[in-house]
Amino acid sequence: MSEMGDDLDKLLIDVRKTISDNKLFLEKLVDEAVNEDPEDEIAAPEADEELEEL
Repeated sequence: MSEMGDDLDKLLIDVRKTISDNKLFLEKLVDEAVNEDPEDEIAAPEADEELEEL
């Protein structure tokens, strides 16, 4: 019975670590998106139009 408790504790630790890692990853993505240069957004649609012409 205690063996199942240990397994559940390990699983809970792994889940919490995964959630923490995902949170850090998402925060990094948000920071990059906020700090992104507005000129890059303007250039992106032009690149799309060039691809459509081909």
